[in-house]
Amino acid sequence: MQTSKICFIATTLSISTFAVNAQLNLTDNISLSGFGSTSITQSNNATPLYVNREITDNTCYDCDTTLGLQGDIRFNDNFNTSIQIVKRPQDSWSSPRLEWVYVGYSVSDFNLKFGRLRLPLFLSSEYYYVGQAYTSARPPQEVYNSILGITSYDGISGTWDIEISDDSYLTVTPYLGIESNSKVGIGDKQYDFNIDNTVGLHSELSGFDYRIIFNYAYSKYAVKVTTPQGSLDYPSDNINIYTLGTEYSLEQWLLTAEVLIDEMNFNWYSSIAYNIDKFTPYVTYAESHHGKKNNSLLIGLRYDLTTRVSLNTEWKYTNAKGGSHGELIRTPVDGDTDAQLYTIMLNFIF
Repeated sequence: MQTSKICFIATTLSISTFAVNAQLNLTDNISLSGFGSTSITQSNNATPLYVNREITDNTCYDCDTTLGLQGDIRFNDNFNTSIQIVKRPQDSWSSPRLEWVYVGYSVSDFNLKFGRLRLPLFLSSEYYYVGQAYTSARPPQEVYNSILGITSYDGISGTWDIEISDDSYLTVTPYLGIESNSKVGIGDKQYDFNIDNTVGLHSELSGFDYRIIFNYAYSKYAVKVTTPQGSLDYPSDNINIYTLGTEYSLEQWLLTAEVLIDEMNFNWYSSIAYNIDKFTPYVTYAESHHGKKNNSLLIGLRYDLTTRVSLNTEWKYTNAKGGSHGELIRTPVDGDTDAQLYTIMLNFIF
């Protein structure tokens, strides 16, 4: 049981788990790794659930399908480069996305990155598409779906690693994004975001059995909405996003909570998981306020077939409040804003 506990802590608290366990070393300086997810899922509501997944009451075999490849090259002790290409759930197989590609420079306790980088808003941001790296089938959508699936930015970041004690570390990462574009489809509407700039500050305090992150991001953006009836350009606007998250491990227990606040959302979730050898049952409760009024309860079980393959079975009940359609991506025609979601998910790394 002690070995199982250590593996559980390492999997849930270390963002490097995927790279350590799965990478294939082609040479001393070049490595290749990959990851993927696939599912069978169905809701009991005809109105689609979740931006970029659109799960309905028809059984879906590809709503969560994800496949990614990552290559890393270390030129010397200071310079390295990394590239990650992902076929996300919303992408066709012929049009995967370049999720990140950057050049990094490290010296002492400082690391500089330049290129396309992951937007570091959440606990699971760094490995958002690597389903094997977190407990549930999907990160809690009330929080992680709040920014419509925008997960990266083009720009520069600098990270300082500060040792506080023998087992406590603080990382501080200011970052700056330049102009970029992103597209999101919601039902029969297409949203084209033009992001003029992004400025943010990410910090993380971590130890053997805990992580605490705080992030602030400011963006100036404009959006064009296209429907079958035509298109409309909205004027530029600003958004300030604040996120706070914490993970804490106690024996076989793992406690997790995150909150996101911006001009349109006040969303949060809390989760508890208990590891029993290869089995990890978990429960998550979440709420959305302001833009989407919603609460949900999720009960799931993860089974680790191997250190590289896991299986999730989940039931989720979501209930929109106050007349909002909540996590349903458009207003139901029949007025039914409750939904039960059933999921069997397979995650793997290679």
